[in-house]
Parts: sequence; structure tokens; C-alpha cells
Amino acid sequence: MPSTTSAEANAQRRPRKGLQPRRPGRPAGRTLADGVIADRETLLAAAERLITAAGPAISLDAIALEAGVTKPILYRGVGDRDSLVNALAERLNNRMASRTSQDVGQAQSPHDAIHRLVRGYLHHAQAERNIYLYVSGGSSAEDRIRDLLRLADMSARQFAAGIADYRSARGMSTQVATTWSYGLLGALHYVTLRFLRQDNGNVDEVAQELTQMLWTGFSLEGNPGKRQAP
Repeated sequence: MPSTTSAEANAQRRPRKGLQPRRPGRPAGRTLADGVIADRETLLAAAERLITAAGPAISLDAIALEAGVTKPILYRGVGDRDSLVNALAERLNNRMASRTSQDVGQAQSPHDAIHRLVRGYLHHAQAERNIYLYVSGGSSAEDRIRDLLRLADMSARQFAAGIADYRSARGMSTQVATTWSYGLLGALHYVTLRFLRQDNGNVDEVAQELTQMLWTGFSLEGNPGKRQAP
């Protein structure tokens, strides 16, 4: 069993939140404190709550304690650590995609759309910093590349669809959509990781810098806000 970190010790002293009744068809187990049913959604919510409060370096034992269940019940409801990472990554991706798409939907120009996407991604990753860092590096070493690619696949499909729709509506080839979406996601992901590890990072500054690079394609010519869409 991993040693208890100071973050976990603090988490153990925190009162556990109430748990909701089990939904039909969900794997279940009862909590230790009051016997309330703890289903998969409840366990994942407990994991997010603890990671948000205590940081990404948290053990499954601490998550089980936060949920008020035994570790075997946590395994039965969610799976091992890699399964937990995958489940939390999907939940985070869905939240970020929903919020960012709302930002982009208000754009007044293609350049504004890219800036809104970049800024929205950074802003929402900052808002859920510990969960973002957990799903980016929480799986075992041998599975980390596989899990990062799985997370990338979820986000890139959404980016590719938007790029393809935009180009198709203007009579341009959509062949580049998949490559561009992974390139965009790669830039966003690694810039975001660096940004989250800075104590005094500024969302607007970083978003502007990354938007300029994406819009100009490293051409470094003129005002990127006045360039035509490719």
C-alpha cells in the first residue's frame, strides 16, 4: 500500500460528503459510514472532489476513503487506476468540449474562433487544474502513451469535425481536418501543461501567443488578425 502523503492525510480529516442513491443498472456497494449505495457516478464524483481539493498525487486508498467505501468496492464500481484515469479523462473532455464550443460559437471571425478556442481550453483547464494534471499523468508508465492517445482521439474528433465543416462550407478540401486537429490538440495540450505548472501564468497572454502561432503557421508576416483563412 502506498505511503500516505500530507495531501492524503488532510483528505482523511475532511468530512465525507453525502452520497446519492444508486441508479438502476450500476455496479454498487455500500458506504462504510451509513450504508448508502455508492454507484459508479458517485465514486467518480468523489474522486474528482478529492483530486480537486488535494491535488493530482492522490492514491486509490484516499479516493475510497473520500467516497466512504472499501477499496474493493471502488475497484468493482470503477476499476483499477488506469480505468479511473480513463473515466475521469472522458468526463473532463466532455465538460471542456461543451464549454469551449459555447465560446467558439460566439466568434465573429475565423481568427476570433481560434483565439476563443485556445483561450477557452486554457481557461477551463486552469479551472480544473488538478483533474487535468491527474488524467494527463495518472496512469501507469507502460499505459501512459496509450491513455494520452485515447484522450487525444476524443478531443481530436471534435476538432476535426469543426475544421471539416468550416472548410466544406467554403468549398475547400476537408482532407487536412484530421491532421490539423491533432496538431492543434498537441499544441494546446503541451502549452496547457506548461501553463498549469507556472504559478503566475496569464491566460490571455498565453492564448494570444499560441493563437498567433496557429494562425500564421510560423510565417511571422504582418498582423495575424488581418490574414485570410487558409
